[in-house]
Amino acid sequence: MKENSLKLFTALTSFLAGLILLLGCVYAEAVYSKYVVIDKGLHRLYLYRDGKVIESFAVSLGVDSISPKSRRGDKSTPEGCYYVTYKKNNSRFHKFLGLSYPNKVDAWLGLRKRLISLSEYRIIANAISTRGLPPVCTSLGSGVGIHGGGVYRKRGKSRMRDWTEGCIAVNDKDMDVIYSFNDVGDIVIILNSKHQFFDMMRPFGNPLYIDQISEPGRKGKRYISELRLATVFGQALLRLKEGNDYSRSIEILLFGDGISRPPSYMVFDRNADGKLGFGDKQTGSLGTANKKQNSYSRLLEEFKKALIKGHLLTCPEK
Repeated sequence: MKENSLKLFTALTSFLAGLILLLGCVYAEAVYSKYVVIDKGLHRLYLYRDGKVIESFAVSLGVDSISPKSRRGDKSTPEGCYYVTYKKNNSRFHKFLGLSYPNKVDAWLGLRKRLISLSEYRIIANAISTRGLPPVCTSLGSGVGIHGGGVYRKRGKSRMRDWTEGCIAVNDKDMDVIYSFNDVGDIVIILNSKHQFFDMMRPFGNPLYIDQISEPGRKGKRYISELRLATVFGQALLRLKEGNDYSRSIEILLFGDGISRPPSYMVFDRNADGKLGFGDKQTGSLGTANKKQNSYSRLLEEFKKALIKGHLLTCPEK
């Protein structure tokens, strides 16, 4: 079994390396000149211009401030890569910036959970591909955005944080700045830095395809997605796999000096636990760590930092 896994990993990395060499010229170090990053874990919104934070504001989230939104009425704030669909200067809560929820990843996960049909998935995917407004009538929910109304709301004699139905709320004076900063089509990245690595990255993985699992003792489907990030070690490709049997794995290819060369570092974490153990595979090193385990741990931390800074080289919404 271990030998077969290593053979599969080697074949896959060769394929991916070739694919990236063909497509790599499309990706640049800085994808967006201005964008918004919202960290649910820190309850903070950041305005980025030319890769630097120019303003930051406290936010309030949905009543369920931890879970990523997955269905209508769950009162959770979504996580993923979105864009501003419209601006409303006079709304119920001061001003409003509509966001492209549900996006392709939300729809993909909803299809897997049988919350939406295949035809609904295609309608959502088509709307996102044309930078339009996603449908509002599916069971995934809609109407998510950024608005004023205050970080805290009064409830009796106490003040309540995380009071929205799933939107991101800020103080009205802060909303004035955020509203002026954003144009329709601008990217808004919503993440949770408190999540475990796999769960933090999962909402940003571009859906690729579904594998049929036919290994001894295991049957079912394995869902595969990938994302690309610009890190201090160079451009990196992260591939996430998860089965309907709750199995998970992580594969990473790092291109230290740019994608015109073979990967300088590769890792296969068969159970996505962030540790190298039995059945895992690692080739190369970061050069800054004394041990292979330290190389992998350091790279995972850099992936988190890159996402928090909005250094996505590809966004599922593009």
